[in-house]
Amino acid sequence: KKMFETLKSHFGGRYVPVLNNTHQIWTVYSNLTSDNIPIVLVHGFGGGIGLWSLTLDQLASDRPVYAIDLPGFARSSRPVFSLDSIEAEKQFIDMLEEWRIGIGLNNEFILLGHSFGGYLSTSYAINYPKYVKQLVLIDPWGMGKKPENIWETGRLQRIPKWLRTFSPIMMKVSPLSGLRAVGPLGVPVIKHVRSDLREKFKRLVDDDRILIYLFHCNAQLPTGEKAFRTISDCFAWAKEPIMDRIHLLDEKIPIYFLHGEQSWITMKSSLIIEENRENTFVETIKEAGHHIYADAPEEFEMYLKRILYNN
Repeated sequence: KKMFETLKSHFGGRYVPVLNNTHQIWTVYSNLTSDNIPIVLVHGFGGGIGLWSLTLDQLASDRPVYAIDLPGFARSSRPVFSLDSIEAEKQFIDMLEEWRIGIGLNNEFILLGHSFGGYLSTSYAINYPKYVKQLVLIDPWGMGKKPENIWETGRLQRIPKWLRTFSPIMMKVSPLSGLRAVGPLGVPVIKHVRSDLREKFKRLVDDDRILIYLFHCNAQLPTGEKAFRTISDCFAWAKEPIMDRIHLLDEKIPIYFLHGEQSWITMKSSLIIEENRENTFVETIKEAGHHIYADAPEEFEMYLKRILYNN
């Protein structure tokens, strides 16, 4: 609620039951009376709905908006995921389909995912293409194969230093377990490790609200983190990369890739997909890193306006 206090649009929220009413997906929505095509937002690893707050007003100004907390993250409940990567991924996308039915989204919609959310959104569109009008992938994780030599010159340097340092540990424990271990010191830890976050969200909230929000997103039972660990290979890649199965996606569904030029995620796989698939488009924002919507919010909003109206 505190992340949304400065927004102009009115946003409602509700839990949508899944898995025979044993678990719930937290959902925020706005402008449901609009006749324009709805957009569904899916956040990345360790995040939540609040990270979209910089762009929610713009999106909700002319269309229905739905934003979810992925199962196992933020305010959604914590189902137990399989230790098999394929099955764990299937659990995610099957719950997304249950969510769609539960929220009553029975017409075409635009599916937009960031990072790990982009990976899951693509998998969802491959398996449940019926209502996906457009697939928008913001600096998506898990597109390409893990290179044979991850120490190859120029490749490892793209990965953040903290990730390079702790990746071996993350493969053995929940990635954000250290954050939970320090308890009330979690917010200062986030402030130290990600000192840039407060500045990125300054135009919306000029305090530690975003840091407190991220701490609480990740303070609960880490079933989503464990599922990500199962699905990932050395954290930076997917065991089942999207590039190996993108040919299964309905060719009528356009894919829009948006990358940050300063991001640790390479756009090489997106360019290969664009080269080999019609109805696929790749763009970059020069000054942006992985969190494009926060690094360059004005450019991000302009990009969304263009693709939402197929311009």
